[in-house]
Amino acid sequence: METILVQETDADTLEVLTVALQMKGYRVCSLNDHDSNILDMIRRHRPKLVLLDCWLGRHSGKQISHWIKAHFPRLPVIAFSCDNEIDREYHHLGFDGYLKKPFDLDVLYSAIKKYVPRRSRHKALEPA
Repeated sequence: METILVQETDADTLEVLTVALQMKGYRVCSLNDHDSNILDMIRRHRPKLVLLDCWLGRHSGKQISHWIKAHFPRLPVIAFSCDNEIDREYHHLGFDGYLKKPFDLDVLYSAIKKYVPRRSRHKALEPA
């Protein structure tokens, strides 16, 4: 089971994301604040993808994305944002992709599929 780390300050959005991802078989490590050490969480849970609220308060999503990329350059980070300009700005902010809020679950699943390819059951059962 693949892990996705979600950092979202809005409790309702975080709950919807968590349930939606769990329904698709992902393990979700969620953070609803901006004070947690996201780098420690990544080291501990080894996610395949980070979904990050673009505007987190004290630290911007841009800062956090750059911290993640400095330590985990291959880990994809997707921005969540209400900003209408996010489609033009996400790459300059250090994100690999973006989802505009509010988002459709099919759009969420398509974005995740792009960055977290699912292992087939047969491959998971094969010896290494």
